[in-house]
Amino acid sequence: MDDCLKELDKKTVFKKEELFEAAQRCGMISHVSTMEKYLSRLLANGDVARIGRNAYCIREGLQVYHYLYSDTSIHIADILFHEFYDLDFRIMELYQLNRFVNHQIAHNVIFVSVEKELCSDVFEWLKNEYEGKILIRPTEDDFYYYRSDDMIIVKNLVTESPKGSEARWHTELEKLLVDIFAEKLVKSMLGESEYPQIFETAFQNYVIDESRMFRYADRRKISGKIKKFLEEETNVKLRTV
Repeated sequence: MDDCLKELDKKTVFKKEELFEAAQRCGMISHVSTMEKYLSRLLANGDVARIGRNAYCIREGLQVYHYLYSDTSIHIADILFHEFYDLDFRIMELYQLNRFVNHQIAHNVIFVSVEKELCSDVFEWLKNEYEGKILIRPTEDDFYYYRSDDMIIVKNLVTESPKGSEARWHTELEKLLVDIFAEKLVKSMLGESEYPQIFETAFQNYVIDESRMFRYADRRKISGKIKKFLEEETNVKLRTV
């Protein structure tokens, strides 16, 4: 660890300006113009993690979230890329939650969220390949009546949904944590007793951009609900709020 990072090691969060001042004192950099390169190197090396707007922490054992999508999800993404020019969409799998819950989810569900104006067109196109395994904006009753393994749900994409870092269509952890609160259908498949475990495991093990998560939660009008839940029902200590 760089000497300047040792100065910041006890801080749960620090700003870019604090990093710059520590790096100057330690002789790592001499001018503000080199600050961005230095910070980029620390981020790339995994020494530092971004956890909010101008908010960073020493990464230590925190991992960068990654999920290996099913062949079905990858195939759907390929179809949408080739058949719908410049379509904005996200894909989330119910199996993404298995690393966070005590009771493993046995049957996957694939949520394909697309721009509202093209939702019906996407559904009709995908239905040609996944007849009998795909629904569009189903109610809970419809979903449980028609449910099958690897069921595909096509729904409207919430505007300003966070983009994936590896691929735009991936569902990052910040979005996943918000959606389990916001999506009624997802909530119906999870026991609420699992929620504290999900959030505690996520925050203990992964880099989470709290500003990004709460911007999306604000968009879904549940940021207050999530903050209250974290404060009253979990051991999670937010760094930036």
